[in-house]
Amino acid sequence: MSSSATSDVTLLTEHFTYRPTALIDDIVNSINVLAFKATEAVEKGLLGANPSDLGFKIPPPTTPEAQEAGRAIAEAAKHEIENGVHQLETLLETKIDRNFDRLEIFALRNILSVPPEVRDWVRLSHYEGLTFTQDKDAPNSESVTLLRKKLRETQKLHALLRAEKARNEATINALKALVLNQATKKEDVDGETYPAFAFLQNKGELMGDGKQPVTTTAEFTLSQVPSLKSLLDNLEPRLEQLANGNGEEGLVGEDQKSWRRERLEFIEKETRRHMENVRGLELGEMGEVRDGEWQGEGRKLGKGEVEDLERVVSMVGGDGGDPMEQDS
Repeated sequence: MSSSATSDVTLLTEHFTYRPTALIDDIVNSINVLAFKATEAVEKGLLGANPSDLGFKIPPPTTPEAQEAGRAIAEAAKHEIENGVHQLETLLETKIDRNFDRLEIFALRNILSVPPEVRDWVRLSHYEGLTFTQDKDAPNSESVTLLRKKLRETQKLHALLRAEKARNEATINALKALVLNQATKKEDVDGETYPAFAFLQNKGELMGDGKQPVTTTAEFTLSQVPSLKSLLDNLEPRLEQLANGNGEEGLVGEDQKSWRRERLEFIEKETRRHMENVRGLELGEMGEVRDGEWQGEGRKLGKGEVEDLERVVSMVGGDGGDPMEQDS
């Protein structure tokens, strides 16, 4: 398609608010629908007529052979009617396509077109008052693309802010419910119930007198004493449990070790075994490392071990005598 034809199509589309070819397509589609309805009516009328009225000779049904021959002729008539209607429909579609193609070409060339002599002078009504002079600040493709990107990012940010606002409002409503005694209440030691954060609203006789700050502070402190007392009452059983169990969880009884103590002793035992057997260190009772010198009473030696040591010493002494004879 040439540039002039393209510009004409663009101009007419903007003027009509639809493509010129869409008008031709609607006309062709309407004619095809009418042709289809016409062929359907023809087929329905022929199938509803008596075959003998259409020129088919059906013998009178006096005998079974005549009845069978009549049914065969009726079936052949139906087949011929359907075939003929199909040929009629094909002929109509061919004629419609050929003639309306000519109509489309004629309309696009002579009706739905802009004369060349006025093509450069046509201005639509919604362009009235606009100037198209070249200006450095005039929008171009790059500036429009940049503005579209900014618009998309702004819309994303707007959606995120709306979601954050909804979450903040839900949090604020939940906190207000706790403060305004709309949440689940807890039961204190006296059997009475109180809201979770009611002490924030319980100001007692506090009037907020700015001229007497000492009095105001004292009244506020006294108003919070009942809440602090209830808090301490709830913590007292827990503190007793921690005091009895030395701060360790899992304590079953006084005669039983906690799992933390058992774990600590197991780690110490395995560490000592590794240092003595693998590292070859000599450890004391408290886990100190000995330097090879005597640092305490060693293990007791038996009588046989002492005699063996004496024999070794006498042999090393160099007299060459029999240690057994020396003993005797």
